[in-house]
Amino acid sequence: MHPPTPVFLRERLKGAAGSKDRFGSTAIEVLETAALVAAASADWDKDTIGAFQEEQKIHQKVWGKLVSIARSQNLKSIPTKELPASYTALYALEVMSPQELKAAVQEGLVRSDASSRSILDWTKAFRLRGTGIEQEMPLTLVLRQDLDDEQKQDLLEALGKVAAQFGAEILEGKGGVKQSGVKADQRRAKASEVEQELMRLLGPVVLNAPDALKQRFQVTSAAELIEGPRQTFTGFFQNLVGKVDGVFWRDYGHAYCLKIARDFNMTESRAERFQLKDRISRATLKWKSEIPGFEAKTTSVLDTYMSR
Repeated sequence: MHPPTPVFLRERLKGAAGSKDRFGSTAIEVLETAALVAAASADWDKDTIGAFQEEQKIHQKVWGKLVSIARSQNLKSIPTKELPASYTALYALEVMSPQELKAAVQEGLVRSDASSRSILDWTKAFRLRGTGIEQEMPLTLVLRQDLDDEQKQDLLEALGKVAAQFGAEILEGKGGVKQSGVKADQRRAKASEVEQELMRLLGPVVLNAPDALKQRFQVTSAAELIEGPRQTFTGFFQNLVGKVDGVFWRDYGHAYCLKIARDFNMTESRAERFQLKDRISRATLKWKSEIPGFEAKTTSVLDTYMSR
């Protein structure tokens, strides 16, 4: 697509700032506008973009969301006629993980009349699945008079007893269930699953490995390799099979990717999680044509254990 001129893009924008149809009244129109914005973002200089955003009262975050919509692989995987007709709803689909998007499609959430609120509410509920929490009901308790600490505790206990009759629980604080905490719990659970799979694959291998090799790397069991640094993990198995190009990846590439998935789910650093996913992607590009089935295994690891 050729980059638009500011005049052309200005005329493309339908309504006034903040209006519902600002970027289009159908999914096709919104996608076309997003593509123009993405082309402009890639071609215009920073000052031109800034001036246009200010003139048209388009916040830079909204501009960035439109660019993401234009480049979205999630949206390209869905028939256009089934996509919702607002940029906020389209962006809510764009930021889903592959697992979330697949489930959303299967459950009939992705429709032309879907709103961003319905999509965001569904996504929040989906991320709570498996946590023992089926629904979160935000409530605000208004006090007509100040209560001392003892009175507040009595009030919370009374509310808790009523809630318990309905199988509910009162959580004091702001924002209800913290998504970051829920996600961290889910990642730890996935890390435990990966560790069990690695023990199944590597337990007998390490047990029967030469004692000299285990002494060299100061390990006595597969668990120590799984929980230890990746350098020790790779060094151990490279020395076990011999440092011949490709042999490590052929024999233990799948286990190494599982080790990366385990570490992915143990870290709280987003930057490190990105780097770990990228490491598997680069390994896939290098070895998929040389090792039969390698790409299928790495894709399975990414989808099963590293989708969030």
